Amino acid sequence: MKTSNGVLTRLFSTAFLMLLSFGLFAQLPPAGQQQQEVKTDFDDAEIEKFVDANLEVTKVQQKAEQEAIQIITEKDLELERFNEIVAIQQGQSEEEATPEELAAFNEAAQEIMAVNQKNQAKMVKALEAHDVSEEEYQQIMMAYQQDEEFRAKVDAVVQKKSKG
Repeated sequence: MKTSNGVLTRLFSTAFLMLLSFGLFAQLPPAGQQQQEVKTDFDDAEIEKFVDANLEVTKVQQKAEQEAIQIITEKDLELERFNEIVAIQQGQSEEEATPEELAAFNEAAQEIMAVNQKNQAKMVKALEAHDVSEEEYQQIMMAYQQDEEFRAKVDAVVQKKSKG
């Protein structure tokens, strides 16, 4: 298992983080999909709180990713094969999985879902600790994804915080 392989980790991260953050971001449209006008008139204090909360949420997500990778490897699955089975389960692959692979996949998925519930609670606590509601977090994240000018404003706050 090559967990240091950036490609495998990115593949897994995409699938896993979608599962992990499903509850927190359930109301966000897919990135790049334009919806109606998004709210971008957040004041500097709201953006600062969002950035601080997002840093903590990201840490929780990264730790959850490592926990999931460990669970997968403990079930004798390669990360790439786990992702292939995800695609099979979603009808996005013509490949097949052996009964043994499916059993290992199902066990890993059950454990990952249990870990995800705990991590979901940690993400909500991170938001609460920074006085950011889930709704506000979702709105700011949506604005960040869909509005280039707003993204630049948030990125400037991130840069300022990372330097000082």
